[in-house]
Amino acid sequence: MKRRKIVLVAGVFPPGVGGMQNYYYNLSKHTKHEMTVIAPEYPDCASFDEGQPYRTIRGAFMRGERADVFSWGRLFRQVKKTLRSEEPDVTVYGYVLIGFIGLLFRVFGRRRYIISAHGMDMLMFRRYFGLNQVVKLILRKADGVLVNSDFTRRLVEEYGVEPGRIGIVHPGVESLFELKAVNEKLRREHGLVGKYVLLSVGRLVTRKGHDKVIEAMPAILRHIPDAVYVIVGEGPERDRLEQLAGTVGVLSKVRFVGGVSGTERLNEYYNLANQFIMVSRQLEKGDAEGFGIVYLEAASARVPVIAGRSGGASEAVLDGKTGLLVEPESVMAITDAVVKLASDTPLRERLVREGYKRAKLQFQHDALAEVFDQYAGRICSGPVAASYKRAGKRAAQRM
Repeated sequence: MKRRKIVLVAGVFPPGVGGMQNYYYNLSKHTKHEMTVIAPEYPDCASFDEGQPYRTIRGAFMRGERADVFSWGRLFRQVKKTLRSEEPDVTVYGYVLIGFIGLLFRVFGRRRYIISAHGMDMLMFRRYFGLNQVVKLILRKADGVLVNSDFTRRLVEEYGVEPGRIGIVHPGVESLFELKAVNEKLRREHGLVGKYVLLSVGRLVTRKGHDKVIEAMPAILRHIPDAVYVIVGEGPERDRLEQLAGTVGVLSKVRFVGGVSGTERLNEYYNLANQFIMVSRQLEKGDAEGFGIVYLEAASARVPVIAGRSGGASEAVLDGKTGLLVEPESVMAITDAVVKLASDTPLRERLVREGYKRAKLQFQHDALAEVFDQYAGRICSGPVAASYKRAGKRAAQRM
């Protein structure tokens, strides 16, 4: 495979925390291509960037993950400068609207670009005619569209993108997620000694379904009296979820841990759990789970998994094979699944065994990066390749 020069324009990136941040970081870290990353500034990002196998440009166009009206101009200038200095074979834009910059350089400079789509960004603009048309133009003019799941691929195809230009690269699982001895200090800290632990890991937003698990807790407790629901993550829904737990009378049975940083520390929480549950649902406003790597992290730690039958979760969790899918709005279905996993030992052991095997064989970063490398290489060999270096360089310099 020919080694290509790639620029990634990432709207989010570590040391920021989240699934998309990890997705772009691991593609950059494990690719065999030569990668340059344009990323936002975060506290301590200089120490994070030190020694990485890719080049990082931390432009002042965005600090943290907060954009303002001036961010777009600063980002445009940074991309322009980087394209001139790097002369990449292709530029990957890590958010569909950031891809408008790629569209401009494609039209005026023959610069090849790929849009990376994650699901929610393919849904959130459909209610706004003007923005939806811009998204459609960005996607249709792109040389390729990289998606994280079949769910996202179908959404991209609905915009009229030819299937042959779409590449699927799933998120990957860190190899450090494994079954290990329980951290007894951590268990005591959260009052979990002798408890049956249900665990969720994710940002506290409506689509993640924490509220539905809380609503199911009274029924779950009738079957499993020592059950406790542990929630790892922060977000705008925390106050509402705490109030809900109080309203349904289970506040003492719910632990709000807050954010947890570091793979090893997060793995300790997975190892406290008897079950992992995140019943994500798709919202009317276009919010949906594009994939859900936390399901595979839990599977890697040999924890049985329950997911909502929504978005890309049905690809992360194979119903009846590597976990259970439930209707995410149904408190009864959630209760039944939790009780079933607790009581049916052969089922639980089979799901754990198959979930672990799938996570370790199919979702490791080096294997997924190889898929990305092949896809990016194919896009770079596309029909604009011959004219790119000649016409593209001259036109881009005039912008």
